[in-house]
This record gives sequence, C-alpha cells and structure tokens, in this order.
Amino acid sequence: MRANALVVQLDTGEGGAYARLEEAGHLIGSYVENGARMPTPDETSQMELGPGIPVVTVTRVAYRDDGTPLEMNDMIVPSDKYELSYEWPAE
Repeated sequence: MRANALVVQLDTGEGGAYARLEEAGHLIGSYVENGARMPTPDETSQMELGPGIPVVTVTRVAYRDDGTPLEMNDMIVPSDKYELSYEWPAE
C-alpha cells in the first residue's frame, strides 16, 4: 500500500501518521495544540464525570513548513484522569 494511502488506516504502521506523511513528501514544520473547557451534558454522561470536572480538549494541527495544514487530530479527555506533558528544545 502506498504511504499516502496508509495515513488513513487505523494502524498507520511504525512511526504513525506523521511518518507516512513524511514518506509521501509532506515534511512537518510545526504543530499547534490548544484547549480546555467544561464538558457538555453528553460528555459528562459518556465519560461518567463528577460535578465540576473539566475536560481537556486537544485540537492538534500539523503544518508543513509553507503553512499548509497536513493533519488535524481532535481529542477530548477528562482532566481528572489524564495529564498532558510536553517537552521541546529551546531555540
């Protein structure tokens, strides 16, 4: 299967979707992530959240060096069960 067809599979192989994008010639230049909020009533029910527990929303967009968006990932997780940790080199 071609690299650009693998990126849409549930199991994108070693290195994940970003490795498949780069194999297809789409080099990632930057990422943007953000978000936190109170859950909707449906989210509170589905995640079995207690009163007052917020959710962390991570909407990540991977961009090519020229600013073209390559991938978007939208996650919603309960803040009392997940910790997000980021590390990157200082430039």
